[in-house]
Amino acid sequence: MPPQRATVIGLGLSGALLALSLNRYSSTIPTIYELRASPSTLGGAINLTPPVSRILDSLGLLAAAKEIAFETKEISIFSLRSGAKLGALPFIDEETGHTSLRIERALLLELLIRALDEAGVQVVFGKRLEGVREVEDGRVAAVFADGGEVESELLFGCDGIHSLVRGAYVEPDRKATYSGLSSAYGFSATPEGLIGKEGFEGTAVASGMRGSVIVSYCGPRKEKVFVGAVMEVKAPDADRDGWRGKGAMGTEAKKELVERFGGGDPVFKAVVEGVEEWSFFPVWVLPNGGTYWRGRTVLVGDAAHAGPPGGEGAALAMEDAVVLGRLVGKAEEEGAAVEAVFRRYDELRRERVTENYTRASARWEGAKNRSWLFQKTMELFMWAFLMVWWNKREWGFEYDAANVELGGKL
Repeated sequence: MPPQRATVIGLGLSGALLALSLNRYSSTIPTIYELRASPSTLGGAINLTPPVSRILDSLGLLAAAKEIAFETKEISIFSLRSGAKLGALPFIDEETGHTSLRIERALLLELLIRALDEAGVQVVFGKRLEGVREVEDGRVAAVFADGGEVESELLFGCDGIHSLVRGAYVEPDRKATYSGLSSAYGFSATPEGLIGKEGFEGTAVASGMRGSVIVSYCGPRKEKVFVGAVMEVKAPDADRDGWRGKGAMGTEAKKELVERFGGGDPVFKAVVEGVEEWSFFPVWVLPNGGTYWRGRTVLVGDAAHAGPPGGEGAALAMEDAVVLGRLVGKAEEEGAAVEAVFRRYDELRRERVTENYTRASARWEGAKNRSWLFQKTMELFMWAFLMVWWNKREWGFEYDAANVELGGKL
């Protein structure tokens, strides 16, 4: 396969990282087309696991990321009811020393966009996709709402859970459904009581009868705290992509969140009360399985396999991007066909994605409403959950997208 042009739909984390990977590992020239008029600021502070730290390291971006992130070596588990620490989950690869990073999604995207600019990758804003069609001579056309068309040899759908690439071409019948859970997030100045709270190492999940809340520093100076809640709510009537609570709506939402997550612990209550503005996002999922590619078009990240909450979707998307970039480079060296690239991508990624989906499906039950007895029982047997998680952590932390074996000849 000779060097080619690639159309990348979507300037999210997966789209940006895919373009950087194509630039790093192949001679293919990517151009990114983004629906919005400017980079998205949606999303709170995400947790980048050790495999993502390795990816950033391989691209020379880890040092810059650490300047705007909080290094998470463990996530402490607390009871909202009592405020007691129930245990901790280590989030460090002991072999390589790579930790997890809690980083604001918008700041991470800014970092990747600067890297794109330095690499000379073109980004075109305000381009809404309407259709995809195969054309002659081994090309594929992206058809936009403004009447324009762009032809290239490869097309990558990096446009998220409600992917227009998937809906218009790859698998129109596979649609996202509401998970029954919604996330709410905001930022608060670090309250004095949190700094000295016993057992708090910078990132914690506090669980109660009506859901769970995560509290974490999101920068190296620990001046600001990210607060993210996952809770069971009815199907949303508002924008499927989320909304911000302002005015009377914001006051009512804040009251409900304090009621849900204030619990019996004054420190966590102070953190929740300190959030001035909450943003809300219904959590959508795709049915497990499905088709990742068709012809010269392939889906990446949430467009291909958005799973239940807590499924490390950002990490999987970024792994997808690096593996695909490396496979395109491998195909150029071997003179392999596009179909061989996408078939190998499917083979290499599907097992890991499916396993992650299964584990996340089991974990997300912990975010739903539960009885007092169930909550108490869960707290008593938290040690068993942590033991199981500890024994399986290597499956998640040892994956290295930049060096994983790509198999034999395509």
